[in-house]
Amino acid sequence: MISFERHIIFGTAGHVDHGKSSLVFALTGTDPDRLAEEKAREMTIDLGFAFLALPNLKEPAAIVDVPGHEMFVRNMVAGATGIDAAIFVVAADEGVMPQSIEHFDVLRFLKVSTGVVALTKIDKVSPEQAGEAIAEVRDLTKGTFLQEAPIVPVSSVTGEGLDQLRAELARIAQSVEARSSEGIFRLPIDRVFTLKGAGTVVTGTVISGSLQMGEMVALLPQGKNLRVRNLQVHNQSVRQIFAGQRAAINLPDVAKEDLSRGDALVTPGALATSLMADARIVLSSSAPRPIEQRRRVRVHHGTREVMARVVLLEGDILRPGESALVQLRLESPLAAAAGDLFVIRSYSPMLVIGGGSIIDPHPPKRRASAGAVELVERETLPTAELLLEALDRSGARGMEFGQLRLLCGLVEADLRSTLQEMEQEGRVGAGRRDFWFSASAIKEVESTLIARLAKLHSEEPLRTYMPLNQVILASAEEREAFRLALESLAKRGVVVTAGERLRLSNHTPAWTGQYTAAKEKILKGCLGAGLSAPSVQELGVIAGLNEKDCQRVLDALVDAGELRVLAEGIYVHPQAMERSRAAVVEFLKKHGQMNIGQARDLLGASRKYLLPFLEELDREGLTVRQGDYRILRQNPVRPGDNVN
Repeated sequence: MISFERHIIFGTAGHVDHGKSSLVFALTGTDPDRLAEEKAREMTIDLGFAFLALPNLKEPAAIVDVPGHEMFVRNMVAGATGIDAAIFVVAADEGVMPQSIEHFDVLRFLKVSTGVVALTKIDKVSPEQAGEAIAEVRDLTKGTFLQEAPIVPVSSVTGEGLDQLRAELARIAQSVEARSSEGIFRLPIDRVFTLKGAGTVVTGTVISGSLQMGEMVALLPQGKNLRVRNLQVHNQSVRQIFAGQRAAINLPDVAKEDLSRGDALVTPGALATSLMADARIVLSSSAPRPIEQRRRVRVHHGTREVMARVVLLEGDILRPGESALVQLRLESPLAAAAGDLFVIRSYSPMLVIGGGSIIDPHPPKRRASAGAVELVERETLPTAELLLEALDRSGARGMEFGQLRLLCGLVEADLRSTLQEMEQEGRVGAGRRDFWFSASAIKEVESTLIARLAKLHSEEPLRTYMPLNQVILASAEEREAFRLALESLAKRGVVVTAGERLRLSNHTPAWTGQYTAAKEKILKGCLGAGLSAPSVQELGVIAGLNEKDCQRVLDALVDAGELRVLAEGIYVHPQAMERSRAAVVEFLKKHGQMNIGQARDLLGASRKYLLPFLEELDREGLTVRQGDYRILRQNPVRPGDNVN
């Protein structure tokens, strides 16, 4: 069952010195400016955090406070990652300013869908000035997600409007769609520090999935798996964290210097880094200039900033207000998933100029003019076709459910429904551990298995069956596909299995020429020898074969059930086994017990043959060893019966 948790994160946005941090302090009693430099300069430089209790929420809402100065827009974008709703702050005495517009663009490009406008410093202006500021806000937000948002006049000094603002935040908290805790765990790191006695601690917003104390997480882009010692939410230790929560994670096995803002923690194996990504980008209508072919930009994804070249796939220029398909050629690795949003800033000057969404996080390299057609097709492909294409590419390795979810950007329930429908249609197959394969990939493995078996049958025409480990020559990543393919072949009667052995259903041993005569001589020799089976070399002399050919005949006779392997190099005729078994049973019924000496006198064989024979009777459930003796089991088991 899919569970949903209502954890709400608000993010501030707005121009420098418009009172964002003062407002957070007035609402929560927590000063989000934690750095000494921030207090000395009376200006927010880095991200700050606070918590606000709201009605009908089982835990306080988190507030991420961001810097407003143009020098720290990078930090603002990192803070906006994962927020549910915006507190857009505009000072009544200044109105809309440059970073008001830039921050608002960031919110739009990250598809924040709801929020409230806080008109701060209302105690410093006349009603007319306040009205002018409100008009500017309405003009800026027209046609956007904040078009109908309430504008709440507030004063962090006098407290005016704070209760109304809290009420609006509570209303928003109830309207925000609860997040599913299913799926891949992802947390972009926004802060790294150490605690005495605990070691390295990171914080961030859980953007999907959940994580339990003691589990392993992958650190990307480093590619290192780490153990989670402790978890905290709202400064309280918890056993599990969920999507939508601000969380602190204690990672004892890594040094603080080995992590930084922009790294990410994810479910191990669920996400891989790439130096390319196909995407659709939108250039802001307020961008100062177009984007030309291969222009260098700053890509902000999660809390990470990477430099990239924009390869335009639809023409050689992207003008303000337009969108286009592109390939981002990244200068450092990025761990992204299909559907992820990002923000673009110009290289210099560092201005927010656009944003976009990832279409393919692991694309082939595309040429500027020729890559658009394929990407347009991919962008418009139905989800089922997109999944099938990805599974075809992965072949016999298949893809885990979480990887598919990251590829297509669907929520858990929708993706599972799509895959189940495709499975019913025979287009995909489900393996163990929630791995999925395309039907064509399984068919290809089936062909490989049939060809391999046919080759082995031609090389060993005498043998009825071939050992499984000789047929399936697959890597660990491909073994599940081979299992599914073998299961399908057996179900359709193409392959016959017998334990760890298999054969093509149309194969019969080809006893011809010298092997036909050798077979009869070997069977006769083994039958006459009883338990004291001749060695392979001796059987070769009897059959007139060299040792290699004799071994080939022996393996074939074992496959066909005409000989039994008592121990390595000891081949016994089944009738000899049955005669010896019957003799032991008769002796034990009469005498009650039997030691090795009595067995030697009874069967006329040495310890070399007797010990494995008696151990075989124990395994069959016929006898039980007590010290140096064997006795009949109370309820003897017939050969071939299952013994628990």
